[in-house]
Parts: sequence; C-alpha cells; structure tokens
Amino acid sequence: MTTPKTEAKGLKRLLFGSYAEYAESLAPIFGLCCFLFSFSLGMGYILGETMPDTAFNDILGTFPDIANMSLPELFGFITWNNTLKSLLFMLGGLLGGVLPLSFVIFNGFFIGWLVYSYGSAYGLGYIITGLTPHGIIEIPALILAMSIGMSLGYAALNSLRRQGSLMKETRSALGLFLTRIVPMLILAAVIEVTITPIIMALLGYV
Repeated sequence: MTTPKTEAKGLKRLLFGSYAEYAESLAPIFGLCCFLFSFSLGMGYILGETMPDTAFNDILGTFPDIANMSLPELFGFITWNNTLKSLLFMLGGLLGGVLPLSFVIFNGFFIGWLVYSYGSAYGLGYIITGLTPHGIIEIPALILAMSIGMSLGYAALNSLRRQGSLMKETRSALGLFLTRIVPMLILAAVIEVTITPIIMALLGYV
C-alpha cells in the first residue's frame, strides 16, 4: 500500500525529474515570490485608476507590431522573449537576488495595471479569457525561474563566506530551467497563439 509521502515523492519526481530535491528546496522562495507577485498585481489593479495611460507606453512601445505576424513568427517571438528575459533575470540573481525579485514585483504590478486598463475598456471577461489559458502555465514558470534566481543570489552570498557550492547550485538551476521551465514556456506560447484566440472567438471577444 502506497503512503501519501511516497505518492508525494512520486509526483515531485514526475514534475521535476532528477531535479525534484532541488525544486523542493525552492518551495519557501517560490511561496514568497507568489505572494509578492499577487500583492503587486493587486496594487497594480488598485492603483490603475490613478495612473495615466502613458505610464507604461514606453514599455509597450518596445514590443514589435504582432498584429501582422504569422503564427510561427508570433510563436517564435513570444517563446524567445519569455525564455531570454527569464534566463537573464534568473542568472542576474547571482548579483544578490535583486534582479529576479524586482522582475516578480514589476511584472505583477504591470499585469495588474493591464488588467485594470484593458478591463475598463473591454470588460474583465475579455482579460480573463485572454490571459488565463496560457497564463496558468506561463506565470508559474516565470515565478519559478525568478525563485531560482533568488536562490542563486543566496548561494552567491554564501560562497563569499565560503559556504556551500555556487557551481553546484548554478548547474542545478540551469538544469531545472532547461528541462522544465523552457518546455513550460514553449507550451504556454503554443496555447497563446492557438487555443487562446479560439476560446476568445467562441466567446465573441474577437
């Protein structure tokens, strides 16, 4: 008879493979990042009314015009953008964990502002339908990457005190990123360019 503990171990192994123990060690940091993301998202939504539409125009202006992209081009852009940014900010955690922490807080606030801004114009149903199908995969993947980055920052500080192995931590971080986070981001991108538009069309949003 299998015990709950054995089943939990099997589930972790299924989800994270040979990096299950490393992923488990990230649980407290992941929980903190989820809280910070949720809090900043809520603040972005609450303060959305007080912020002018031009507040994030510079950021939105850095994105290319995706309206004229083919599906393969859009998929490639989304995958490359999310993978590259998450990798850079994750590795930026080696500088003390500040970069991944700021990534979590800023993106939570930015998404909260987008939800308020576009929700006011098109309704919350439009926003929820447009974000949920791929967001339930993409957002946890990005938060996990930033959790790894913060863990790298902690390992880097420990290495200065000659505690632990920064090289071992970095190998585990890159292994988990390549074998789990990248596939999650690819899957999220596939859903975003195929399934999400279909759902929005069926519900009459496009």
